[in-house]
Amino acid sequence: MPLEYGAPQGIGGSRATDVLIIDVHAHHVPESCLDMTGGPLPADRRVGDITDLTRRLGDMDAMGVDVQVMSAWMGFYSRDLETARRHNDALAASVATHPNRFVGLAVVPLAEPEHAPRELERAAKELGLRGVEIGTNVLGQNLDGAEFGPFFSKAEELSLPIFIHPVNQLGIDRLGSYRLENLIGNVTETAVAAASLIFGGVLDEFPGLTVYLAHGGGSCPYIRGRWDHGWEAQDLKARNTRRPSDYLKSMFYDALTHSADALEYLVAGVGAEQVMLGTDYPFAMGEHHPVEAISEVSGLTDAQKRSITSDNAAAMFDL
Repeated sequence: MPLEYGAPQGIGGSRATDVLIIDVHAHHVPESCLDMTGGPLPADRRVGDITDLTRRLGDMDAMGVDVQVMSAWMGFYSRDLETARRHNDALAASVATHPNRFVGLAVVPLAEPEHAPRELERAAKELGLRGVEIGTNVLGQNLDGAEFGPFFSKAEELSLPIFIHPVNQLGIDRLGSYRLENLIGNVTETAVAAASLIFGGVLDEFPGLTVYLAHGGGSCPYIRGRWDHGWEAQDLKARNTRRPSDYLKSMFYDALTHSADALEYLVAGVGAEQVMLGTDYPFAMGEHHPVEAISEVSGLTDAQKRSITSDNAAAMFDL
């Protein structure tokens, strides 16, 4: 039986009319792009509909979400230029149906990195997409590869946020049981991606980048002390001007931790101003009562909760 979304609620238990509740982690596949998925999408692992915008709006209303930042299905990362262009055109058309409710994130052809900067610029300047989503790796290659530098440079130049989402999990041969590719693989992938940007010097080379990580940053918040210790003990300072935990404090995170304690720990480590509401709509592993999940965290102040549910994302996406 399908799960149901809860009644709309805001911070303190009622919708605040002067506050936009913004979801920065939600997936959408336009109908015209279904033929590029390579087969049927996993409907049995979803709660809402990944294509139907009318259903999506109803689900957003039920969750208390005013604006959804729509990003691609994971199978569209690291593809070719034609795939990226078709997706971005279609996503822009979806956003245009309800521009006050939807924001779109582009994809870029990082498998053909020479085309990524130009497509990113087209998506932003011609289509009005307000950021870009990439995978934690590009066909198995970490994000510190030199060939991705022009893409990061263009994202920095255009001041476009980069949403990093796990894909192609490492160690997949050992994660086939119990959905461990999701429960363990995804959060580990995110840590590898963040570490590649930090230790690989990408964030020093492009200090103006805005990066946000899915699923509460995966395992990053909880191993930052080990990274700092290793940076000192194993002499990993060649490409870094700061401690790894300082870079983590400059990144952004969705609040999708499924744990009040974990969310409090994330906020304590990076600051409430770096965390934003995310649902992972329409997947079953997402958060189906996102506003309630944040409003009920006793260790956060009302101001912190408002930052997470609204203010931080509004500033990032100029809403």
